[in-house]
Amino acid sequence: MALADVSALSPDIVEEPYELYAMLLEESPVHWDAHLEAYLVTRYDDLLTVLRDPQTFSSAIGAMTRPPPEAAIAILATGLPPANTLITADPPMHGRYRSLVAKAFTPRRVEKIRDHVRVVAHELIDEFEADREVELIGRFAAPLPLIIIAEQLGVPRSRIGDFKKWSDAFLDLIGGLASEERSVECAHQILECQEYFTTRIEEYRSDPRDDILGVLIRAKLDGERPLDDAEMASILQQFMLAGNETSTAAIAATQRFLIEQPDVLAEVREDRSLIPGVVEEGVRLESPVQNIFRVSTRDTEIGGVPIPAFSRIGIMFGAANRDPRVFPEPSRMNPRRPNVREHLAFGHGAHYCIGAGLARLEGCVALEALLDRFREVRFAPGRNDFKHNSMFIARGLRELHLEYRV
Repeated sequence: MALADVSALSPDIVEEPYELYAMLLEESPVHWDAHLEAYLVTRYDDLLTVLRDPQTFSSAIGAMTRPPPEAAIAILATGLPPANTLITADPPMHGRYRSLVAKAFTPRRVEKIRDHVRVVAHELIDEFEADREVELIGRFAAPLPLIIIAEQLGVPRSRIGDFKKWSDAFLDLIGGLASEERSVECAHQILECQEYFTTRIEEYRSDPRDDILGVLIRAKLDGERPLDDAEMASILQQFMLAGNETSTAAIAATQRFLIEQPDVLAEVREDRSLIPGVVEEGVRLESPVQNIFRVSTRDTEIGGVPIPAFSRIGIMFGAANRDPRVFPEPSRMNPRRPNVREHLAFGHGAHYCIGAGLARLEGCVALEALLDRFREVRFAPGRNDFKHNSMFIARGLRELHLEYRV
């Protein structure tokens, strides 16, 4: 593989990026990708440099890998105006949004729903336990976080199908690899989502609820105005993705790694205190958010490589989380690592994932439930191709077929 001829955006690399990551880490840790028109930053320490300096490396570039087609842009223009809020805002404005949103994700509020997450997990397993075989993503890894975040955003279970459709639309449009026809379809579905939540927000203002949406509507800072509808829509969109797709990917990947490393699985069955470390290793090994973008605001350098002003920077979490300088034997799950929580799967600094506590809780509860209910588990013979979604920014298995004994 000649690095100069390879793009991280090519379908083969998107499906299996780790060989490229290893080469970049060793040979070209700050690498110009001409197809993406971006400098790809792969080493852990270099990522920390970028993530700790939002003045030099701005988030206001937006989240999309590529701009959507003009037809999709025209449709989106008829909805709420775009708003740079959490992911795509810089300090000090980012601090305002984070302070408002943090009220919905305090450790106390997250811990308060642990028992409910456990109930939902076991209800889902009840539905397929007798089958002795399951496609885990469709029956468990996807619906568990989907139900939890949907309920917290005021979406009843009767509308879960719509919620999933809207989430997929946002993700496909951000991913930059959707066809023009799919992009137009996504744009229409995003407008549908905006209309739904605009109505729900009005309902909540007259009938307050004690969930995430209710907290956001009531959230105020001294001397600051509350969130307007466009800001709320932007934040809710990010919650849909961060509270749904990423958790699904993490739950499925963690289960896959455990089956592939039966010694670790046996240890966890014997010592449940290892579960939090397993969850951390799952998101490190298969970071659900593989990368995000920044833009340089001035001439600077990263790792000794000159970076001109207004350059696009690819922050490669998936590579940095396998940097052998920080994580020895980087491709192996080791829940006993002394630095097991120091991965960058939840980001770092001002943009550290505000929902990380909820993601960790869901990952731990999901694994506990599967260990409780299944004595043995293995891949269903001949059923898995281990293919991932076709997205540069996000990574997750499409299917995971398992056989088990109760």
